Amino acid sequence: MAATIERLPSTELRADVYRRGRNRAQRAVTYLLLTIAALMFAFPLFWTVSSSLQTWKELRSFEPHLFPAVPQWGNYAMVFNSVPFARWMANSFLITAITIPGVIITGSLTAYSFARFNYVGKEVWFVLMLGTMMIPTQVTLIPQYVLFFNLKLINTYVPLTIGSWLGGGAFMIFLLRQFIMSIPRDLDEAALMDGASPIRILWGVLLPLMKPALTTVAILQFLGDWNEFFGPFIYLNRVDLFTAAVGLRFFQNIPLETRDPRDHLLMAAAAIMTVPVITLFAAAQRYFIQGVVLSGLKI
Repeated sequence: MAATIERLPSTELRADVYRRGRNRAQRAVTYLLLTIAALMFAFPLFWTVSSSLQTWKELRSFEPHLFPAVPQWGNYAMVFNSVPFARWMANSFLITAITIPGVIITGSLTAYSFARFNYVGKEVWFVLMLGTMMIPTQVTLIPQYVLFFNLKLINTYVPLTIGSWLGGGAFMIFLLRQFIMSIPRDLDEAALMDGASPIRILWGVLLPLMKPALTTVAILQFLGDWNEFFGPFIYLNRVDLFTAAVGLRFFQNIPLETRDPRDHLLMAAAAIMTVPVITLFAAAQRYFIQGVVLSGLKI
């Protein structure tokens, strides 16, 4: 009996040591996999920056170069001197400055109606709205182009921005609706008892709590507009109206004067385009992660 009692502490100790060792091994494997995944995602950015500092001969050589022999910092200046790239970036910023408020305002109103109000056909309308996500852009391209052409809105930013002021898209509405549904209705009822109107409840009660979701929507909208190529390429024909994404294709053309490829300038312009994206995400990553987690979405 005494021997059995003496063995218990040593048995529990061995089990505890085993559990700790297993947990440490699991954490080590998890960190290793996360590190490998991080390197895989970071390598394209590293390659872009490294290529932007090389000459076109280095880029087109048979043997790839991870690092430039001599960093060509002048490539970045040549990007702005060879084409109106600063103007194109300003155009991209202008479009995002128009669309982000539209998505936040109209998307919040639409999501609020789906999350808090009961009316005939609400579920049907919601399913139809989600169904629009399965319609490819190319399917509606010709009718939309004909419509905007007849309205004389080609070579304007209206075709690229009007959608954000009409709800902002099914995905944005769905994300905001999911977040609103996670907020207890008791807050709405308390505000109603104090005499608040539905708009006042949205503005004074829900929107302050929706900061993570609104930040997520703003970031996703910025990324979509900043990297959009198809829409600006179709609706904008004037060079002074081009966005930065459309302007990148100019660096794919070989100048007749020198006949030298401009691959290095293309990579430099691409590296410049990543700066606002990285800056925005670094500044708002806490709210972005909260918005994704609390909305129950996987992006």
